[in-house]
Amino acid sequence: MRDPIHAPSQVRAFLALALYPFLAMTRSVGTVAFGFLFPIAFIGVFGFIGGGPQELRLGLAAGADRASPLYAALQQLPGARLVEAEPAELDRQLRLGKLDAMLELEPADLRLRLSSANPQGQYTRLVLDALVDRLNLRLAGVEQPPLRLEVQEVSGRSQRYLDFALPGQIGFALLSTATFGTVFGLLYLKKTLVLKRMFATPTRGITILLGQGVARLLTALLQMLSILVFGVVFFHFQLANGLETFLSMLALAALGLVVFLGFGLLIAGRTDNQESAAPMTNLVGLSQFLLSGSFFPTDVFPQWLQTIADHLPLTYLNVAMRQVATEGASLLTVWPSILGLLAWGALAYALTIRTFRWE
Repeated sequence: MRDPIHAPSQVRAFLALALYPFLAMTRSVGTVAFGFLFPIAFIGVFGFIGGGPQELRLGLAAGADRASPLYAALQQLPGARLVEAEPAELDRQLRLGKLDAMLELEPADLRLRLSSANPQGQYTRLVLDALVDRLNLRLAGVEQPPLRLEVQEVSGRSQRYLDFALPGQIGFALLSTATFGTVFGLLYLKKTLVLKRMFATPTRGITILLGQGVARLLTALLQMLSILVFGVVFFHFQLANGLETFLSMLALAALGLVVFLGFGLLIAGRTDNQESAAPMTNLVGLSQFLLSGSFFPTDVFPQWLQTIADHLPLTYLNVAMRQVATEGASLLTVWPSILGLLAWGALAYALTIRTFRWE
């Protein structure tokens, strides 16, 4: 018969069960690789994508008439670069989609060749149409055309790929820690009979699980802080509302980690060895990594697959994180995503309570 359970002893056990797993995870190669190094490396590699406007590459045959007013206008065209080469080489690059358009310039003509391999070709056509129209008006001596276009530009925040990728990498790190770390960590404790020895003490099962959960929560928050600091320091990632945004992201990270822990506990409680746990963990983890918008938007999928992807738990977290981080949304504004996370969490923990096995 087990000794009576006293609250002070449970508190001491809880602190020990939270501290030592936390220290073990910070020294784990898997946790460091997937929770810290991979997200930071991903952000470092792709942090420059979308950092500036798209440049138009216009191929111009060598020997073009440089005295033509069209040539001078093309050289001064903002956001465009002239690539001068032999016609055969320009044609090859155009067919491969490496050029947005190929130009044939004569004294009074500008011929434009486009390729279906480059969707930006139609945009190039509009730009050159406007250029030719302006030149025609100027050469015709029209200083005050009857119709004019007035453009008013307001200040705004340019969207970079980093604004999409960084919140997604936080979600990636949280799900990795909560599922892979929990499943294989608890299975190791089962296999080495550590759990069995714990039950020989007055420590309650819920105390063990809470300790494991808090250890992973601390690790996940450290991961989030590392990713954010890296993004802010090296790529000038901006938190829309400063400290308020950071605290909101912290709250979302904690909620996401708790929800994802439910899936980790469910798999760990249903399996007895790593061979049976690995397929289930990969099914839950890898499918969400690919479908939940951690690396690319879900709207690239077919409609039926997008419907599924938009209702996955990691998708709810990623969407809420991006709205809070880049749009300045409050937690009240992202309540649909929070409700979706809570629903998935309730389902995971309900199944865990019914199926969890300690041995």
